Amino acid sequence: MVRNALLLLSLAVVVPARAQDDWPATAPLLVRGSIAISPGFMTEHPVTNIYVGGKLEVFTDERMSLRGETLWYIGAQHETPMLGQNSQVAFGPFYHWTVGHLDIGLGIEPGISLTRPELVVDTAGRTPATRVTPNIALCGGLTYSVWKYFQFFVDVRYVHGRYTGPYTAPIGLDETILGAGLGWQFYGHKLRR
Repeated sequence: MVRNALLLLSLAVVVPARAQDDWPATAPLLVRGSIAISPGFMTEHPVTNIYVGGKLEVFTDERMSLRGETLWYIGAQHETPMLGQNSQVAFGPFYHWTVGHLDIGLGIEPGISLTRPELVVDTAGRTPATRVTPNIALCGGLTYSVWKYFQFFVDVRYVHGRYTGPYTAPIGLDETILGAGLGWQFYGHKLRR
């Protein structure tokens, strides 16, 4: 009961205040950025990888943007992690649909991963080498602009890649990575009223 009353009170305060300022959810030269801790669920192994993910996105017009992403591997939630390293960098185009301050985006990002398996596999005790492996990601996201300079976001990306090394059989790196949080944004030009 108290929770519902607080929710209604907060909506009654926020909605009229937000109605006084209006800004587009997307616009040419809009720049967005964010940093979040993101779990990655591997599809071929029962392992959850943990990343610190950062992204920077620049809109070329109201419907198209270019986005670059980095995912720094910080570990796994597993007793014996599958990977010792799996940091990623990707860049690609996105298409956007907007409704008010809500933005739905879909894109594809080719990239590279810096990957090294954690397991020692040969009798000499050598660990597999760190390799640069190509990958590709299908990405989708939902962004809600809460103010001219801030937005909430939820992202999902499916990454496809494969590690091949001299001491190991090919290792599938396919995983679904989730991200959510508060991001910043600014407009590269003055908005018209």
